[in-house]
Amino acid sequence: MGAKRCDDLRLTGSGGSNRVMEAEFKRLVMRSPFQVRVEKPLREGDATLLYPFDARIAWVAACYHRTSSRISWDLCSSEAVRLEPLYADLLPALSADDRLPGGKHLRFSVEVGASTDFEAGPLQLRGVVKNAIVEALTPRGVTAEIEADSPDVVFVARRAGPAEARRTVVGIDIGGGARHRRGARVAMGPAPLRETMAAQLIILSRWDARTEPLVDPMAGGGTIPIEAAGLAAGAAIRKPPDLAFGHLAAFKDMPRDVPDLFPGTVPRILSLDVDPARIPAMVGNLRAAGLTGPSHEDSIVIAEQDVCALTPEYIERMLPAARGMKPGVFCFNPPYGVRMGALDDKKLLALYSDMGRVLARFKGWRAACFVANPQFIEVFGHAPIMTKPATNAELRGNFLVYQF
Repeated sequence: MGAKRCDDLRLTGSGGSNRVMEAEFKRLVMRSPFQVRVEKPLREGDATLLYPFDARIAWVAACYHRTSSRISWDLCSSEAVRLEPLYADLLPALSADDRLPGGKHLRFSVEVGASTDFEAGPLQLRGVVKNAIVEALTPRGVTAEIEADSPDVVFVARRAGPAEARRTVVGIDIGGGARHRRGARVAMGPAPLRETMAAQLIILSRWDARTEPLVDPMAGGGTIPIEAAGLAAGAAIRKPPDLAFGHLAAFKDMPRDVPDLFPGTVPRILSLDVDPARIPAMVGNLRAAGLTGPSHEDSIVIAEQDVCALTPEYIERMLPAARGMKPGVFCFNPPYGVRMGALDDKKLLALYSDMGRVLARFKGWRAACFVANPQFIEVFGHAPIMTKPATNAELRGNFLVYQF
């Protein structure tokens, strides 16, 4: 049987995110410090992109890409679905692989992704991959040991590929783990939208930060405004010292600095919430993201305001720097009503209806949201120009875009 050598950069996202991930990545690579073009990726399902591995584009993805959930470097794959054949395949393949981490001592962990069609549990699969890595590194003089809390390198094992050609793939996580953990959300609000989903929402809204203001009328902890500011500037979400680059020879000549890729773009963002208790959390999260202070006071404005009381005049007053810009974009994550009682559900539907009437005042504006409530579209009262199914924290819903 034997293992097959792989050399792919794997970008994994939420269901249905392929097109958004590809569009964002192409934009980032074009503005990166490298003179390189990104090839058309191979799509594996609707949530995975595979690119031929190039350390330069991998560096861009790991440092800047906001819409992917995981980024890894595939090293080898096997048809094996049982433990003993898998170990027999992996050991010679990894032993001959010059891309593995070097040094005298390596702390590593192994994470197991989707593997329901493997004929053993995740813990057993993890153990076999761990043993193969240790045995492959020992002849090189590398003492490798498992370290779950602060590993130098994280290996990933998953079942992947089309149904007719599934394989067990082993690779290295180069993206710093779960990509929605940005480190900026120091205060969590109720039912937050994951950062990766917020970035997808903003891209799907087709917001142009150079010419359009963006308003989040129910910002909560500020996730959407933070992601919008990051996308506008092309700001990094990971730094090379925090990644596995220092242990991988492929990245030894890569930059250590991660400047903004769109430094001349100054977005105009209004971050609102009706609950005064949410404002301190919003400010704290913006501060943790480096988005407060004099350099951002005209770029991101925070205020307490009821979405049902919004008017074009109010937004013009709150965002004076946006005067002369085109009509803008509303990006928001409304409450879904999950596990609500009948009374609360009536209030929620009334909120949806009121929002539809209020936002209709904004002629020429667009609105984009993620909603996991099937009644939203009907009650909101407008036909979306785009509907895209997606999942937020295991809740099935839709990205919706409206034109007013």
